[in-house]
Amino acid sequence: APVERMSLSPDTADITGRAVDVQVTRLRRKLEADPKNPRYLQTVRGIGYMLAPD
Repeated sequence: APVERMSLSPDTADITGRAVDVQVTRLRRKLEADPKNPRYLQTVRGIGYMLAPD
């Protein structure tokens, strides 16, 4: 199930800007073979992110 971006930041004041997006990008670089076409950590438009294991 998708997780909302707001729930990914322990400090809701930090949610301004793209702090969560930057962290997700960093995770993708470590987890994904091709970070530009993520297979495991997927964006759910308008909601947040979803972990999609094989």
